[in-house]
Amino acid sequence: MKFMSRRAVLIAGTLMAAAACGAADDSSSSGNASVDNAAVEEMVLGADDAPVTIIEYASWTCPACLQYQNDVVGQLKEEYVETGKVKFIFREYPTAPANIAVAGFAVARCAGEDQYFDVLGELFERQRGILSLAREGGQVKAALKQVAANHGITDDASFEACLQNSDIRRAIASSVSKGENDGVTGTPTVLLNGQVLPGYEWRRWDGMKAVLDEALGEDAPAATNTAEEPEAAPKADSTSESGDMEIVEPTSGEADPE
Repeated sequence: MKFMSRRAVLIAGTLMAAAACGAADDSSSSGNASVDNAAVEEMVLGADDAPVTIIEYASWTCPACLQYQNDVVGQLKEEYVETGKVKFIFREYPTAPANIAVAGFAVARCAGEDQYFDVLGELFERQRGILSLAREGGQVKAALKQVAANHGITDDASFEACLQNSDIRRAIASSVSKGENDGVTGTPTVLLNGQVLPGYEWRRWDGMKAVLDEALGEDAPAATNTAEEPEAAPKADSTSESGDMEIVEPTSGEADPE
């Protein structure tokens, strides 16, 4: 298999998003006033002065990221972010099919900072269905429009402009660039206070809890099943909605073991 850098895949995906999802023009405005900040800012939850900072690089089209989302992220937010112990930063790192991944991230940003993580959660929930549509040549555009409508982007013009928002493209490109600088080779990748977490233990809740409690100086029970890699859902292929465009997948979609 031929490999490309994530940046190359991102560029290819954004250029093909209009064709794959039916976007109309290269407007810099989504039609949603709340997008202005969300288009350029990092997506952050938690207190700025939290003693621990977690950065997650992930893609909502990545099966291993879905496993991590389901097993870890909810409890991480509830037990550590909402209690002021952890500042959580999410950075987009699109995986194949990258044109669809970028389009979904654009919808999340267009919904605004206060709804970004709600949209992201719905995209993860719909991952298998949307990727199945992509494989079968189904209406991916309609599925993404429904997600957008659920979060206030209800008219076609705003949806189409959202996909072409140049500020959003630059923000996602910036996330990818930061990931490359941080040594990201697959998704999900998580950094704790600037250091990439090795292995796979943190991809289960007991393992992540142990890591966080150690960083916070709190007692925690030892993680179990530390030698096993979490099972991921079957990997999606890289065919776009239109069926005649293919994006070369740069990695398996999972973080490489250390």
